[in-house]
Amino acid sequence: MTRSKLNYDQIAAQYNQRYPDSQNWERGQALLALARQVKAQTILEVGSGTGFWLNLLDQTGAKLFGLDYSMGMIRHAKGQPAPLSLTHGLGTRLPYLSSAFDLVYCVDAIHHFGDHRAFIAEAFRLLKPGGALAIIGHDPHEGGSNWYIYDYFDHVYDTDLKRYPAGSSVLQWMEQEGFHKIDSKAAEHIRNIHVGEAVLTDPFLKHNATSQLALLNEADYRAGLERIHQALTEAKEKNERIVFSSEIDVRMILGFKP
Repeated sequence: MTRSKLNYDQIAAQYNQRYPDSQNWERGQALLALARQVKAQTILEVGSGTGFWLNLLDQTGAKLFGLDYSMGMIRHAKGQPAPLSLTHGLGTRLPYLSSAFDLVYCVDAIHHFGDHRAFIAEAFRLLKPGGALAIIGHDPHEGGSNWYIYDYFDHVYDTDLKRYPAGSSVLQWMEQEGFHKIDSKAAEHIRNIHVGEAVLTDPFLKHNATSQLALLNEADYRAGLERIHQALTEAKEKNERIVFSSEIDVRMILGFKP
């Protein structure tokens, strides 16, 4: 069984372990390019977490705003070098004036918002004419991703199918809410290969590194770890090479306010 809710306050201190310096974050470059394309002077990230992506966008010179439901995440975001205006709130009821932003975006966050279409409607309200909404993340409903976490931990994939909106639904909702020039394009392809026991050093394997694992109770998390250890033992006994693959397609769903 999985937990019904994830307490990000409890994992905020360790959350940035998911952003190793060795990773070239192409989605960040995609956000930078989009901000420059719309000549953004005001930017809002919904589900801003520790402010990692907002801090990257500081080089645009825009005023940076972030909203998150976790006060623990907000406290850590205040430690970013960039000057951030941070607010506690819900992604479905954004406490900002209409037509206030040139760019609204979320990264790996829409599955936390509950009512996904309500977020899209709110984003449309907040955007200035010509402004853009970017929804970035992977879609477990589509092929193209191969993540060993799904193979070794019970419930994780099925839970993601329930939490994540299908990309096709997001595109439809954006059109229905009034966006135009709607598109879905590749933002990043994450490829991490762990051979043998190297998988045990993967930061994404820690219990609180991702919502997928953090939602598991202790027993289910330990059971998944045991399956990995068992697979390692069996491979060693057979003198075989075992590979744990993380190949994830990250897409940017994009729309503009007329």
